[in-house]
Amino acid sequence: MEPTQTADTMVQCHPPLELEELPKEDEERLEKLFSKLDTDGNGKIDIHDLSVALKELAPHINRSYAEKFLAKSGWKEAGDVTLSEFIHYVREHEKNLRLQFSHLDKNKDGKVDLEELISAFADLGIAIGRNEATNLLKRMDQDGSLNISYDEWRDYLLLAPATDIHALIHFWRHSTV
Repeated sequence: MEPTQTADTMVQCHPPLELEELPKEDEERLEKLFSKLDTDGNGKIDIHDLSVALKELAPHINRSYAEKFLAKSGWKEAGDVTLSEFIHYVREHEKNLRLQFSHLDKNKDGKVDLEELISAFADLGIAIGRNEATNLLKRMDQDGSLNISYDEWRDYLLLAPATDIHALIHFWRHSTV
């Protein structure tokens, strides 16, 4: 089956025949995440698995986002996803998340702070107050630094059904309310 690509989708729906070698820590992280998402343990993730797992792992993502995620990734037609398809999709999505993060990280120090966040929103034509920006930072900040590292950004948005910065920001803001 040929990979499909639409204007809305930035990743291929099906993995290439051979996946590139993954660093061991990435392979372990993705296999562990897949196992958590595969709630019935059948080796595939479907909408039921995803909905159940997201309640525990990512309460900021509701069922409608789970359905959008499956649709965006091209898996909705098949109904489920295997580990290799999941790894392929996540690796492509992480490349996009890294690119979007680099746009927010104005001083290129590997973290997004309050001023960079407010500036990035302004660049996108979105007015955001200091209180909302602080709340957004706190929502994603896992270590209490009031900065967002790439890993925090990636972990929070990994299952978001969004690819461009506007959609990611919209998802982030609405999942924080």
